[in-house]
Amino acid sequence: MASPAQEWTAIKAEFTTTTPIYLRFLVPMAAIGPVAATIGTIISGGERSSLAGTYTISTVDAITRGVLEYALNLTGVYLFAVAIAMLSAALGGQGNRVQALKVAAYGSTPYWIASGLAVLPKLTPIGLLLSLYSARLFASGLTTVTDVPPEKSALATLVTAIGGIVMVLLISATLQLVVG
Repeated sequence: MASPAQEWTAIKAEFTTTTPIYLRFLVPMAAIGPVAATIGTIISGGERSSLAGTYTISTVDAITRGVLEYALNLTGVYLFAVAIAMLSAALGGQGNRVQALKVAAYGSTPYWIASGLAVLPKLTPIGLLLSLYSARLFASGLTTVTDVPPEKSALATLVTAIGGIVMVLLISATLQLVVG
């Protein structure tokens, strides 16, 4: 999104439901990170990088972790959209879940794309840094798509960005607990 404001205006106007957003956008985008991380882990001989450091896991665990991460990504973006809808309504915007899903899904595009760097495990932390561009997309998306008043945009963006980070951390923690 080179000019997010224009894109968000077009996104707001398009009539859709959750199913097309998931099938056409989220199903492939949410797979980027898990597939890249699984391939990267296998290619590197089991090496996996995270914010906590580098560790080694088996090929079976890498595949299991990839499948679980994919499922958690798809679930997490829905829960993130529910939180955005509630936040938008609380701040005077519309609490429409489809509009909130648009913000959650499309605003997370930098995160989805940057997660592809996990194909080279040592680049994973760089991918996480690049994914912070999502905060900029949330800033313009929240006011445009969910009608959060401009004077409350900074608060909405801050809370949404923190919510996104918390969601990523919860998914990471769950993966660590379940697969290691």
